[in-house]
Amino acid sequence: MRWIGAAAIFLLMAVIGHLAILNAIPSRIMSAAQARMADRGVGMYQWVAATRMTPETQTIVRPSPDLAYAICRFDVSDGPVLLTAPSAETYGSLSIFDSKTNNVFIARLDGAETFASVVVSGPGASAESFKGVPDGAQTITMTGKGLALIRRLAPDQATHDVAAGLVDEARCEQVVD
Repeated sequence: MRWIGAAAIFLLMAVIGHLAILNAIPSRIMSAAQARMADRGVGMYQWVAATRMTPETQTIVRPSPDLAYAICRFDVSDGPVLLTAPSAETYGSLSIFDSKTNNVFIARLDGAETFASVVVSGPGASAESFKGVPDGAQTITMTGKGLALIRRLAPDQATHDVAAGLVDEARCEQVVD
């Protein structure tokens, strides 16, 4: 009978440990990604276009060499953030990831849908209460730090240059109350 009690305690601790690790890993991955980007000079609240992906420039496993990437780091703890990205004729998307690596928002940027902008804010905020937010802005809520990622089809250097030029038209900035 003693071994049944010990086995039950062991199983309970194994389940608690398993759940704790599963809960902690995504946050650690996002923290590490944020730290690596900061080390490379990717500032907060600005879009940064990546160089064209080649075997020599890739820093993550299997980035698509046919896509142009731009990334923006933000923290809604500092206040709401406005994200915009222009549409183009070729494939493009905007994705937003929260502090636990969950993909909390995605929009097409290929003109098939009408995406104007999105305001990312902490719980309880409303896009209508902020200054400088374009009409029709979508609103999502999350907590803490996040990443926004633009991907555009760019199979050659010429289309990569066009995609990189569109980054200058995108906005990633804090919104004033």
